[in-house]
Amino acid sequence: MRRKSANRAIALLIMTTLFTVTGCAVPGSVTTDNGSTSVSVQESSVASAENSGDDGQQLANPWEDISQDEAMKNTVRLFVIPQGATNVAWSMLKEEGSDSPLIQASFELDGKEFTARTQYGVDENKDISGMNYEWTNTEEGHIGWYDGNMSAKFYRYVGDESADLCTWYDTEIGIAYSLSTVAKDLDGFDIAAVADMMAPEEDVMLEDFVQAKAGKETFESYDEVISYLEKDQGYAYIKVKGYEGDVLLVTDYVYENDPKTKASIQAAVYIKDGDTVRSAGWVATAGTAYPLAVADGLLYSCNPHSYEVQFFNPDGYGLMYKDDVYEEYDSDGKATYGGFTRETNSFEVTEDFTGGEAEYKALWDNYFAAEVINFTVVE
Repeated sequence: MRRKSANRAIALLIMTTLFTVTGCAVPGSVTTDNGSTSVSVQESSVASAENSGDDGQQLANPWEDISQDEAMKNTVRLFVIPQGATNVAWSMLKEEGSDSPLIQASFELDGKEFTARTQYGVDENKDISGMNYEWTNTEEGHIGWYDGNMSAKFYRYVGDESADLCTWYDTEIGIAYSLSTVAKDLDGFDIAAVADMMAPEEDVMLEDFVQAKAGKETFESYDEVISYLEKDQGYAYIKVKGYEGDVLLVTDYVYENDPKTKASIQAAVYIKDGDTVRSAGWVATAGTAYPLAVADGLLYSCNPHSYEVQFFNPDGYGLMYKDDVYEEYDSDGKATYGGFTRETNSFEVTEDFTGGEAEYKALWDNYFAAEVINFTVVE
């Protein structure tokens, strides 16, 4: 697990002690038989600033109130708030040791309160829900994302207060999601139905500035795509394994990587599909120290603590990960490594990464040897 903020840990300890002593109920808490209350669900419910001691000093609230637009800008694929939901509130938590913030939305629907979360670039097994129950029931299934093919896990706690949790992970993007609710009685309630309502439209899975300006999803040619670029935006042609012909990258952010190279850390990927040109995905890195690069038909979009390489999926429809290997640090600064690698663009042939620091650095040597993509800048 990535290192958590010391302030957040202190805040949780203080609040757990406070509510156990006073017996005051808080949203997402469990009341015991003797009337005391322990914080056990959303850490966001105790994230507000509280006194840290007799000196009157306050701990800073680690959660930042944001707008939906800000939420969209801080993640690669944001869920949709279900139609009919009320009292929607967005917030964001920047965790120490994590390159991508935790995005949260709270809302009410059909008389129940929900908390939805997403975080990009985390391990598939990381629990982002903030829930802390000894679950009564757990099971695996699917939700309606990707035409019902998205694997999901379901958890239920039954006691004086009931809780439901649904988690899912998009392996091709590397992004985790969770949806939870707490109520007096959840008998007959299906949290998967709410998760189904939160699926983004497929055609807006990833934000595309070209499509937004053109007001359409498909184009007649690469030249037409490029025609929508504005001054200081850029484009580049590259070869990517799994696709025949040139792949077009377009970006709204170009910077000088060296005197001869105009690089970028993000780009929309376009391919020719029959008589039309369409988007095949989006690639991005964490900062200018990690420009997009290509070598031997492999597209590199690495981040400080994750080695990410992409090529085209078996049907040539869009990008998929060839390698997605990460490092994480515990509270003692000890690194652990995980992820997967693929020799071919087959979903069935995937190898778990079991190496250590030396093997992880050896992978990074491939990125450092790759050619930084040089974009042509629109004047």
